[in-house]
Formats: sequence, C-alpha cells, structure tokens
Amino acid sequence: MAPAKKDDDILTLEDLRGQELGIPTTLPPFNPDMDVPDAPVYTNPDSWLTMPAYFSDEEQPVDVFWVYPTILSDNTTYLMDISDAALREKADWTLVEQASIFDGQANIYAPFYRQNNVKINPLMLTDAKPIFDLGQQDLIHAFAYFLEHFNKGERPIILAAHSQGSVRVVELSKAGELLTGDAESLQRLVAAYVIGYSITPPLDLEQNPPLMKISENATETGCFITYNTISDAEGKEKEGPTIIPGTFVVNPLTWKTDTTFAPASLNREAAFFKHEHPETPDRYPNFAAAQVVDNALVITNISNPEELPATSVTFPEGVYHMYDYAIFYENLRANVGDRIQAYLKNENVTQQ
Repeated sequence: MAPAKKDDDILTLEDLRGQELGIPTTLPPFNPDMDVPDAPVYTNPDSWLTMPAYFSDEEQPVDVFWVYPTILSDNTTYLMDISDAALREKADWTLVEQASIFDGQANIYAPFYRQNNVKINPLMLTDAKPIFDLGQQDLIHAFAYFLEHFNKGERPIILAAHSQGSVRVVELSKAGELLTGDAESLQRLVAAYVIGYSITPPLDLEQNPPLMKISENATETGCFITYNTISDAEGKEKEGPTIIPGTFVVNPLTWKTDTTFAPASLNREAAFFKHEHPETPDRYPNFAAAQVVDNALVITNISNPEELPATSVTFPEGVYHMYDYAIFYENLRANVGDRIQAYLKNENVTQQ
C-alpha cells in the first residue's frame, strides 16, 4: 500500500518504517508494505463475525455493536488479517464468553477489524497510533454499514466492548463517532459497556462534552459503563495496564461510582465458559464482593479463586482483566435488560 501522507507533526505509517515496536518485547521492524493487511469490505459477509448456533435468532428490539478485545498476540504480526482462521475463531469465542450477555435481549452485530498486536497496545495511542488508526477506520466503516443496512434507524443501539475494543469505542466516541456526534444521534444509545478500560474527565469526557457521560445508576441510558477488576493485594492497581489514574469506576453490583462496599450476596452469578463445554459454563452464585477503591474495582470474598488464574504476562496474578465479564456475568446480563426496558419505556412516554 502507498504510505500515508504526512502532515506537519502527525505520525504516518511511513514514519514507522523500520522501527521495532512493542512492549514488553518488540516485534520485527515494521514494514508498511508487508505488515498492513487488506481492509475489511463490509459488504462481504465474511467481514462480519458468525454467531454461534446456540445464540437466539429471534429479532430483538435493540441492536448491539460489539467490538472484540485483543486476540492477536504472536511475535511477528502487527495487525490482524481478518482472513486468518485461527484469529477468526478467537474472535468468535468472545461472543460466547462475553457478548453472550446480550443473547435473547438484543441483536448482536460484530465486525472483524484490523486490531493491533497486544505487544503494541501500550503504544497504540502514542508511538504506534498510525497502526492503531487503521483499525479505527475499519470500525467507522463497519458502523456506517451497520447503521445503513442492518439497523436502518429502526432500533436503539448498545455499544459494547472489552479491553482493546473498549479503547477503540472510547476513542471513537471522543471523536464524535458511534452516535456521539450530536445530541439527536446520542438519543439512540441505550448504553455503552466499555469494560476493561478507563474513562477520565480531562482525557475523555472533556473532549466531547456533554455527549459522553458516566452511568450513575442501573437504569440510566445514553451513558458509559467502565471498570477494571483487581484483587485487594497491595500495588495491583499499578500493575493493571488498562487502569488510568483519575478514571471513573462503575461498580457492577450497585451500578454506582461511589465507594460503598457491595457484598457478595449482590453478585447474582459468575459464569466461566470453557472450550470443553461452551454451552454450559461453570456458574457460581455470590462469587465475589466488589468495591471501588481509587481507580479500580477491587473484589474480595472470592468463593472460587481457582477460576481466576494468571495466564498472561500482560495481566499478572491479581489483575483480573481477563475475567471482567465472567465475574459479574449475570449482573451484566440483568443490567442489559434493565437498561433496555428503561429506554423503551422512556421512548414510549416521549412518543405519546
């Protein structure tokens, strides 16, 4: 592909040629001629995730636009090639263990996009931004196609994501994309579940006032929900790479941002999906208590800690990023229903 044109002080793909990018280990020297796969074509069904067979196929009154988390973690590849069968399977799995909270409540639409390797996640808004921006353009095009050909203005919309997906939704929302460009479009947003990332006043909300706001209760609509789950061990917040100082934290056991302790009795049920039996996850009522502490969501009184192994160098023991959805699965699922009902009720009142 042709190198991106450089403005005065804006990095381009060509500026990154020959650089070895990555944290904690680098990838090979970046070559924009070889390391940038073809963009998805959203008129092609292959550019959209396939729903697992056991998902509901009945039409629901709300649509979900799902942006999957990081699934690319090899030692050579900068960007996801959406034709890669193994990566497509990993993207499908995020529908099972995370986006399934919407099953039977909303119609799930999830585009493939050229996400970046986990090793450049720490650099995606700085040194590697031209690479990150390719995936952003994919999502802008996917959302436009979704609005025109799937949603057609007929149903309200939920934005949902995790980890890198949440970074992308937050950054696009700050830029006025994904319904946050004007008040009229924002009225179509039921809520944005941007879990596993951070939203701060100066870096995010002040970039798009007043159209981005944080949820303060269980039935508020047009709002953003975010949290990062950690243990109460000392220093764990500093080990969470997705935790930004000053971030808002919404407690999924109370749906408030205050520091009130929420006992495990409020935890409806955790659900841990396993590849061996994906349709019957291991479920644990009252799995853990939760409390907002500083910039993170701290869980204690964990009933089955063996379900929270540290399996990633990026997220060490006690940083429960990989389980942000699983730990609060049934609370999230119930909240989706509550917000949908609140939205539809308010919409009916407005139309009368």
